[in-house]
Amino acid sequence: MSDDRSERLRQRRKQSKEKVQDSSQSETDKQSVLDEPSKPSNTSKSSKPSKPDETDKSDETEEPPQGQDSVKQEQVGTYMYLPKSQKKDLERVYNILKAEYEYEYDDEFEKNRSFYPLVVKYGLDSLDGLDASDIKDRLDEL
Repeated sequence: MSDDRSERLRQRRKQSKEKVQDSSQSETDKQSVLDEPSKPSNTSKSSKPSKPDETDKSDETEEPPQGQDSVKQEQVGTYMYLPKSQKKDLERVYNILKAEYEYEYDDEFEKNRSFYPLVVKYGLDSLDGLDASDIKDRLDEL
């Protein structure tokens, strides 16, 4: 299901880019493009560099509600590489909290806008004041 959503989001972004590019061309540029034979696009999937797993990023709001900036405008994007087991735990906890929060408050609980900042904030709080031997002990528990 998330693959379909990711693909729809990619397609929407591609269409938006194409609209912006088309609208930015002058009329003479448009005419010269129409006169030229068509050329294959350089945006095929095989020519794109591979990116880290963007499963987390696919849950960003596709279009922010009116009066609200997108997550990309408000926050700094950060990639993390986690062991599969931690990633699975993170997804499980997110899904549980999302269901509980949305049921209780009838308001959206976004992964990038709400959940990740909570995880980092309270994760940092739990690490505050640890000394080197405490950190080693915690790493050994992973």
